[in-house]
Amino acid sequence: MQEHRSVQGSFDLHMHSVYSDGSQSVQTLITEARERGLSGIAVTDHDSLRQLSSVRAEARKMGFPVIAGVEASCIDAETGRKIHILCYGLAATADESGPLELLVNETLARRTANTLWQAWTLERTGIAPCGRKASVADVVEVLRASTGVYKQHVMQALTGLGYRDGEYQRVYRRLFKNGGIAERDISYPDALAIVRAAREQGGVPVLAHPQQMDSWGAIPALVKAGLMGIEAFHPDNDAVATEEAFRLARQYGILCTGGSDYHGRYGAPECVGACFITPDEAGESVAQLFDQERLLA
Repeated sequence: MQEHRSVQGSFDLHMHSVYSDGSQSVQTLITEARERGLSGIAVTDHDSLRQLSSVRAEARKMGFPVIAGVEASCIDAETGRKIHILCYGLAATADESGPLELLVNETLARRTANTLWQAWTLERTGIAPCGRKASVADVVEVLRASTGVYKQHVMQALTGLGYRDGEYQRVYRRLFKNGGIAERDISYPDALAIVRAAREQGGVPVLAHPQQMDSWGAIPALVKAGLMGIEAFHPDNDAVATEEAFRLARQYGILCTGGSDYHGRYGAPECVGACFITPDEAGESVAQLFDQERLLA
């Protein structure tokens, strides 16, 4: 890795837009990426391929290199730990019958139903933590272009605050964590099945933020299933985790990526490019992802 790293000319390969749980449009993400001096980005919205064509169309309109990807939520069946897999190089099918689509669409449907239940629960109790109540209709109004409903949408309708606000964090923990009245999770597909499905649909699956979810132990099985990369740079990866990611990439012959996991006002990173990977660190594999993207509709 370079001693003096610069965002100029680098890549941010992990961020979210209004198509899932981000607050910014793809156009705004591209504008911010240009302002930061990035050479390319990946928009990796959660558990849906329905937006890929729209992301690509917006990127081509603005003349900026964008990989339209997906972040798939799953679970390590051995440990029960959650895992996220970034998938690049995918094309959606006309009838959503692709192997990865079938898996992530189920996750998206379950999450949407669960979040609507959470919103209904909060509406029914009449809770107003910031002096304002939120109805299910209010939450739906916040959604904009999202393919699903997320807790970020509920929190926006309920508080009007951004994720980095201290009061937002207190309200979120009280309602959605530690036995809060809206605490309820969903089931997720097996991570090995996600990796296999991504490969079958022509994608490049990459393990996201291994330190955040302590998913190191799953890597050998994921590689055997077809994992092609690991996210070395992420706000939750410290220097030790980054070094370990590069070591494992060398050991297994897989690529390294990096990204901010930017969600706009709905997440912790303050800007596009808060984390990135340089062209030298990324090597030819990431360049090939951008080359492949040009062939996808």
